[in-house]
This record gives sequence, C-alpha cells and structure tokens, in this order.
Amino acid sequence: MSALPHPPQIDPQAVELVVMRRRHLRQVLRIESQVYPRPWSAALFLQEMSRKTDRAYLVARYDAQVIGYGGVMIAPPEAHITTIAVDPGYHRNHIGTKLMLGLIDSATNRGCRSVSLEVRKSNLGAQKMYEAFGFRPVGVRRGYYVETGEDAIVMWVEGVDLPKYGEVLDRHRATITHVGGGDAGAS
Repeated sequence: MSALPHPPQIDPQAVELVVMRRRHLRQVLRIESQVYPRPWSAALFLQEMSRKTDRAYLVARYDAQVIGYGGVMIAPPEAHITTIAVDPGYHRNHIGTKLMLGLIDSATNRGCRSVSLEVRKSNLGAQKMYEAFGFRPVGVRRGYYVETGEDAIVMWVEGVDLPKYGEVLDRHRATITHVGGGDAGAS
C-alpha cells in the first residue's frame, strides 16, 4: 500500500508510545487492513497481547489517534519483531523509527542481545530503515507471504545490549528530536 501524496508533517516528539490495549484494537485493525494484504485478526492481536511475559506490543498515538504499532517476541537472549506498521497517512514522520526504538528498548530491557525480523523483499523503504538500525540480511524465506507468494528477507542485528549499539539508538533518538526529514515508514 502506498502513502498519501502529501502526508501531514508532525513532530515525532508529540507522538507517544504506549502499551497496546484492547481499546486500541479498532484503530490498529484499520491500519492493519491498509498496509497488509492478509491482516492479522483482532483475536490474534488479543492472543499476542495476553502474553505479557514474552511479548511487548506498543502503539504510537498522536492527538489521541493510533497512527502506528509494533510488537516484539522476547525469548532472551533473542527477540523477534513480529509486526510493525505505520498509518500510510503518517509515513515520513519518523513514526517507524520511534516504534523501532521502543521495541528494541523493550527487548534489551528484558535481557535480549539480538533482534531479528522478516520483511517483504519488495519493501525497500522498510529494509533501508532496518539497515539504519544495524539489521543485516541473513537469509530468505521463499514464498513466506502466502497471500502473494513473495519472499521474506530475514534480517538480524546482534549486540543490541552493548554500549556501541546504544550509540546507534542515540543517533536515532537525536534524529527524531531534531526533525527535518522523514523515514520510510515501516509497513
């Protein structure tokens, strides 16, 4: 799915990350249906959200509206980002970057040292953002997205618990503090 031709410019500092709750689901599902050809169901989100010991799900809220969300599965020393999406109307506002920071912080706060994810082979914008977070391609899952048969690129970053990686996160935090451009907006 594509973003609107002229997405509104917002200050990412005005966007808050909060734990995903049941009350956010209607707006999460709206975004989910916009960005994924095979959206997750409410039941799947509820199941994931109920796993508080090994999952973390966040929503990005702006002006009382959910404009993005993401989740991470936590199994120290590894974590896996299960989903991340930004409302196409808010791409290029560093919302994906802010969500990635929150998800990686959630993982490292629970003892994770590496993070993985899958991304569509065609989603070059998201791959670029993940590379900026130090993720590198480590494999391909052929036909992973069954609705389209598209391959998934498996990306991985190690050492997220190390001070050197903290510098990477600090650079991203500085970017969203001093807004100028935009990110690719994960989808």
